[in-house]
Amino acid sequence: MEIKAYENDIFYDNMGMRLWERRHQQLDKYIEKERTLDIGCNDGKFIQRLAHSLDFNFIAGLDIDLEVLKEACDNIVYDQIQDCLRSNRKSECWIKLFHGNALKKYKQLKQMNFELITLIEVVEHLQLEQLDDLCENVFGYLNPQRIIITTPNSDFNVYFKQLNPKFVLRHPDHKFEFSQQEFLEWTSALASKYRYSTIYEGVGQHKSGDLTNGYASQICIFTKIKDYENNFVHDQEDIQCVLQHCLPYDGRTDEQKLADDIIMNYSRFSLQNSNDIDDYEYDLLSQLDDYDILMRIRDLPRNEYLEQMIKQNSNRFSIYQNDYLLLKLNY
Repeated sequence: MEIKAYENDIFYDNMGMRLWERRHQQLDKYIEKERTLDIGCNDGKFIQRLAHSLDFNFIAGLDIDLEVLKEACDNIVYDQIQDCLRSNRKSECWIKLFHGNALKKYKQLKQMNFELITLIEVVEHLQLEQLDDLCENVFGYLNPQRIIITTPNSDFNVYFKQLNPKFVLRHPDHKFEFSQQEFLEWTSALASKYRYSTIYEGVGQHKSGDLTNGYASQICIFTKIKDYENNFVHDQEDIQCVLQHCLPYDGRTDEQKLADDIIMNYSRFSLQNSNDIDDYEYDLLSQLDDYDILMRIRDLPRNEYLEQMIKQNSNRFSIYQNDYLLLKLNY
């Protein structure tokens, strides 16, 4: 049986965050603007979180379950936060989701040169005898600069057993759950074999504050010390791409944005539509052609780029009487 019903009785979180949310947040400090592959991406929530940063240009996910990948596609494509980020995102960020097996060596993934691979609560869903194939693929074949693995800590399960004596594993699909010592031994052996250094973290503290049994989830961050020399042969299977999505962005230069803002806002800032013009400005307007618009420079948005914009668009804009911008609509 699953432990979700017991989470509020077991975990303490001063922000009221769920364990999976706190786990994702915990990883933020170890993730930079890297080409990232999230293996076992499930419904795409972690990829969504990364995509809310403006630093990334490529994020990918891999999962063997086609149904959860369809849910991930919806979460990523219809993420309303991205509409709010559009104006601040200045370059492309591509997200790709793949349907495939994490035990397979896909040539397409190797060619993408991932710098970071994450396996968040994934390894416990495999049989123990499958871990060697997984690690040979991730650490040996793909061999990224950094790898992050999180997995349940079985020492922590004592708290669940106190609530339910029949408790066995945290999820019906879990095949095993490492104790703290088992996790340390396994990750240390991986680091030694594939030439990585390690940092250990934990997330999900018991509400009593007692750390005798560690944290609910244990985390290992691997950083490559030296490339792993191998002659692995990739599998012949092609991986299936189920989503290729570019996040909305504004690729205009600052100067282009300013020019567009002026065109869009001229009816607001032009003297022709102002009720507070003085006699001097009235005289200036009388000297203009019918297709000329005069605006006060102080009213214009992003005016730090004004001189550059005028220089690049001299056929349309010019400084007039020092304090005004002359916009020629008929040029």
